[in-house]
Amino acid sequence: MFLNKGRCGGCRACIAVCPTGILELSDELNYRIAYIPKVKEGKEKYCTACRRCEFACPDWCIYVLDEEKASSERAKT
Repeated sequence: MFLNKGRCGGCRACIAVCPTGILELSDELNYRIAYIPKVKEGKEKYCTACRRCEFACPDWCIYVLDEEKASSERAKT
């Protein structure tokens, strides 16, 4: 998962739609004075890459990346 911290408005939509509940609000503020989401510590492996957080985000700041696909593309170059 990739988060463009500066774009986040702190709406918490990503947290609300996550079916696994791995997202939470962090104590980090961005330049928009919004608390940004984060993956709960130790819960990264429970992400199913359903992309609901990505589709729910009104600020287009969160992206789900396929780690296996990204690794294979890096290996080709």
